[in-house]
Amino acid sequence: MKKDILITKEQLDKLSYSMNEAPIDYGDNPERMDPTLQGKLERGEFPGAGSEAYPSVDPSGVPNTFEELVASKRFRDVVDKVKHYTGIENVTPGSFGQLQQMLMASVQRIFQIEAQNKQQLEDLAVRIVKEDMAIPDDVLQFDAKIVGMGEIDMSGMQGGGEQEQEQKQDSEEEAMEEFEDFDIEKEKRRFLNQLIQGASKKGHYMFHMVNEELNNIDPDLINLYGIMMSVNDLVYWIMPDETTMMMAQSGQGMAGKEEVDPDTDPPTVKAQGITFPVLVHELIKGVMEVLATQGLPDDPRQAQMVMDSEDTLTAEIWDLRLGPVIWEKFREAYPHDLMQDDKREVQNYLFSEFARMDAKEMFRLTKDVLSDSDRGRDELKRIVGDIIKEMGQSDYEETYPDDVSEPEVPESPTTTTSDVELDMDGVLDKIFTQGMDALTPQEVKFLKSQSK
Repeated sequence: MKKDILITKEQLDKLSYSMNEAPIDYGDNPERMDPTLQGKLERGEFPGAGSEAYPSVDPSGVPNTFEELVASKRFRDVVDKVKHYTGIENVTPGSFGQLQQMLMASVQRIFQIEAQNKQQLEDLAVRIVKEDMAIPDDVLQFDAKIVGMGEIDMSGMQGGGEQEQEQKQDSEEEAMEEFEDFDIEKEKRRFLNQLIQGASKKGHYMFHMVNEELNNIDPDLINLYGIMMSVNDLVYWIMPDETTMMMAQSGQGMAGKEEVDPDTDPPTVKAQGITFPVLVHELIKGVMEVLATQGLPDDPRQAQMVMDSEDTLTAEIWDLRLGPVIWEKFREAYPHDLMQDDKREVQNYLFSEFARMDAKEMFRLTKDVLSDSDRGRDELKRIVGDIIKEMGQSDYEETYPDDVSEPEVPESPTTTTSDVELDMDGVLDKIFTQGMDALTPQEVKFLKSQSK
């Protein structure tokens, strides 16, 4: 019998959740999300609700689902950001008119400033994403563009609403007839999409990483970005789904887009955004998409069926709401050493390896990770140890001696002719796009020789 992991009282205390409030924990604050959204959360009427990837919550406590816990944390985080950047103390309906005015004014001013500095900001967006995610040169190409409002290329995007539902239903009926594991692969893709959106959401606030460069352009930019992004985040929580979908379908609310061109060498992440923070977000999402492709079925047709079912506009909106906290919890379980500048590249390989896991195995791990268990952290540590062993980094082998159990590939004290023929960027590219298991013994040996 399957037994889900229960979130502990320690975890609840850590996330500052009250044990005697309503299903959505607002604490002592007056702010409230849209009641229809709260109702959907409480009833589980949204994409990803009840996922096998989520741990169970102690039924004697409240909130009583993992999703409600996540939503409570995320809503409070969003409200806190709005207060920080706008100076408004109570983010209640009485202040919504003022917030709307501040949002419109900030966007207009941002457009004016960015219009004169597009190339610099586009280059800066690519730079900070490559640096923050430790992406080696020649592993990915980037095509980053700041575009005007209403200029986002809508081709290839599902429009949501009835049309989206009809297309999804037709696709799923066809898939279920020929794809035995369709349901569980859908659920796996749904969870990975939440992590992708959660990871990329930080891009909206990465402008703080380049304060000096932005101040040189205009000293008002940083606060303008903060107002724009925080109030925009709030809109997702105070506006009914129907209104949000109408805006998205019309293109009015479309602020960015990304796609990956796998046919270039190396693959190209193409991103559009109406402002610098949105562009950074889309670039990160594109990189995460490359890593997450390892989680799709090997059969191209089956992979497309899964994406057609789960990569929808409706689901993306909910991923933006819940994904940041889910990603935060996931990343908190990473070994601390991976946060060091010279180790961050390994985070990409870890996520790729995670995506490649069998769906049932992945869900067992996510329950452990999201419930803050030692078992989850230990399993991620073991996976990192395996990755590092394959990469031949001796310092990690010392850090994770118990995780490295496979016999080492014999090494020669001198570089052989076959080693010379191998290219470091090419080998790293293979790891990045295909996973560690794709390496040949010769490539593993080459990596080890390069670390000497």
